[in-house]
Amino acid sequence: MPDWCPKCNAMLAPGLEVCPVCSAKLGKKQDGQYSGQDIAWLSFYIIAIALIPVLIALGIGFICVLTNR
Repeated sequence: MPDWCPKCNAMLAPGLEVCPVCSAKLGKKQDGQYSGQDIAWLSFYIIAIALIPVLIALGIGFICVLTNR
């Protein structure tokens, strides 16, 4: 699985400490660790999936209110 530079988004070979494109220092990531960006996207997906039933219920409620007038 390729790694990506957090500064310039260049594809990196595993194990590099410095990006060859923009010279950004890369933190060493151990197997099983998540970056802040990974956690943010995972949180976004979980919240989005949790909100789907709420939005469906609100939509059904709104339709019921409109049809009962």
